[in-house]
Amino acid sequence: MSGSGQIEVEAPVLKSEGYHFFEVGQKFSEAVTALQNGLTALEGNGTPPWGDDDLGEKFGVVYEGFRDGMYQSMGSLAERLAGIGMALTEMGVKHEANEDATFEMIKQKEDGLDGVERKLTAIHRPAS
Repeated sequence: MSGSGQIEVEAPVLKSEGYHFFEVGQKFSEAVTALQNGLTALEGNGTPPWGDDDLGEKFGVVYEGFRDGMYQSMGSLAERLAGIGMALTEMGVKHEANEDATFEMIKQKEDGLDGVERKLTAIHRPAS
C-alpha cells in the first residue's frame, strides 16, 4: 500500500514470483519423492530395520502411521504450493490485461471528449 491508501499491484512481479512459487512446489514434490524412495529402501523388503520382536512391532505400528500421514500431507503441500504459484501468475496476467483494457477505455473517452471540445469551439467561436 502506498501512503495514499491505494493498493499498488505490479503485475510483472506477480507473474515472476508466481513462477518461483510454482518452482518451490515442484522442488518440494521432488524432495518428497526422494524421501519416500529413501525410506522405502531403508525399510527393505523383509524384516523392518527396527526388528519384528514385540517392541519392534509396536514401534512399527506408530512409525508407519506417522510415515503414511507424512507422505500424504507432504504431497498435498507440494501440490498446494505449485497451485498458489499458478494462481499468482494468472492473477498477474489478468491484472495486466485489465490495466490494458482500462487504459484503452480511458484513451477512447479522452479522444472522444477532445473531438466534442473541438466541435463546440468551432460552433461557438469566441468573438474577437
